Amino acid sequence: MVKELDKVLLGENVVNAFLQKYEDEKFKSWLLNILPEVEDCKNLKQDNPWHIYNCLEHILHSVENMNKQSIDLDYSTRRLLSYTMFLHDIGKPECYIRRYSKLYKREVDSFFNHNIAGVKIADRVLNKFGFDKSEIEVIKMLVKDHDIFMFITLTNDGNSYHKVLTNDVVLEEIEKLNKVGNGFELMKYLIMVGRSDNLAQNPKMTANSLKLLDNMNNILISLK
Repeated sequence: MVKELDKVLLGENVVNAFLQKYEDEKFKSWLLNILPEVEDCKNLKQDNPWHIYNCLEHILHSVENMNKQSIDLDYSTRRLLSYTMFLHDIGKPECYIRRYSKLYKREVDSFFNHNIAGVKIADRVLNKFGFDKSEIEVIKMLVKDHDIFMFITLTNDGNSYHKVLTNDVVLEEIEKLNKVGNGFELMKYLIMVGRSDNLAQNPKMTANSLKLLDNMNNILISLK
């Protein structure tokens, strides 16, 4: 069954292929036995201005976007990155809250610390999908940091939780990633993760984030 999931997740039309495969009761039962959170994601609407898909559809669109970016990489790296996107928001159902947003002047769905929940889930399931220990540590790190674009800005916005993008900020991230592999290469992949995530969100909201990721990539290239 893992090979069947691989074929879907590394294909060109991930969204439709997965949803069609998910109708196969044998496949669905196998997957949910390992990863019951998939069904929870399917039922999670994501009522938030940043999103236009339910959680599972967002995940699948992000996988599809990653596959487009990683097309020239070797198969094992492409597989690692596809599963990173498959798991990047898998912790959202566990972290779901409904809150009033002063910014949007209405109640919205929020998922604080879903990345941490996702790391725990990834640690639980990745060996069942055939990843070795070193690959699992990389995926967990990428899942943990996948929202990096939310906490770094191009200019000072007055938020004490945000860092302004500089060479030093990128170097700090590379140093963190060095704990699980080649920090420079993993930083490149983390930017790809952020871009894949953004491209699966509401395009009316993501222009600044995508610009930030492009600038981050330019800095990374300059540091090589």
